[in-house]
Amino acid sequence: MDAQDLLRRYAVGERDFHTADLRGAQLREVDLSGVVLKKAILCEVDLSGANLVGADLNGVVLQQANLNGTHLNESHLVGADLYKANLTNADLNGVILWRATLEKAILSQANLSRANLDDANLIGANLSQANLKGAKLSKANLSQTKLTEANLCRATLIEAKLILADLRGANLGLANLTKANFAEADLSRVNLEGANLSGANLSRVNLSGANLTGANLHRANLIEAKLILTGLRGANLERAELIKANLTEADLSWARLDGVNFSGAYLRRAIFTDTNLDSAILRGADLAEAKLDQVKMNNLDLNWVTMPNGAVYF
Repeated sequence: MDAQDLLRRYAVGERDFHTADLRGAQLREVDLSGVVLKKAILCEVDLSGANLVGADLNGVVLQQANLNGTHLNESHLVGADLYKANLTNADLNGVILWRATLEKAILSQANLSRANLDDANLIGANLSQANLKGAKLSKANLSQTKLTEANLCRATLIEAKLILADLRGANLGLANLTKANFAEADLSRVNLEGANLSGANLSRVNLSGANLTGANLHRANLIEAKLILTGLRGANLERAELIKANLTEADLSWARLDGVNFSGAYLRRAIFTDTNLDSAILRGADLAEAKLDQVKMNNLDLNWVTMPNGAVYF
């Protein structure tokens, strides 16, 4: 079957073309809404600007396909292979991409709001400025992805992998990131206000200038993380690990710090207004010039701690 045969049969009402082989076909701006191309071979096909609304594309192979500006909203792409596909500006609102392969795909400025990407492979994909508001990405692999300025507000990324991902300037407000792995990712200037990062791995991440107001970081791993000028007002850091973390000028006012581990942390000029450090671990921490207004620090082990006035306890 070639492209012209497909369009002719579609025009007379046929819709089911599952397992069709249309590799390399030119189908720019065609209307194939509601088409069934289950397990079809569409490698390197040009479907840019096409209408595939409500299509059944489960198991389809779209490797290196051109889907720039394509309308795929409400379509099904379960287990689809979109390796290196170009989905720039594509409309994927409400699409089901469960267990799909999007490795190295280009999804910049794509609309993926409410999309289901659970268990999807997005390693090395470009999602810069993409709209992922309310998207489902639990257990998805987003390692080394580019998510700069992407909108992930209220998205669900439980146990997702974002190792070495670039999320600079992204919006993750109210997102569910429970047990997500962000090891060595760049989260500078990210909005994480009200986000749930309970049990998340944030070791060696860059959170400089990020907004974590009211975020849940209970038992999070922030070892050697960079949190320079980070806003942590009212955040829950109970039993979080911040060993050797850099919190220079971070704002921890009203944060919950029960059992937090600041061993060897750099806390110069950090703000601790109205916090309770009674059960915190501060061994070797540097609190030079830190603001400790209305802070409880009873029965603390202050060995090797540099206090706000520069004095060091031995």
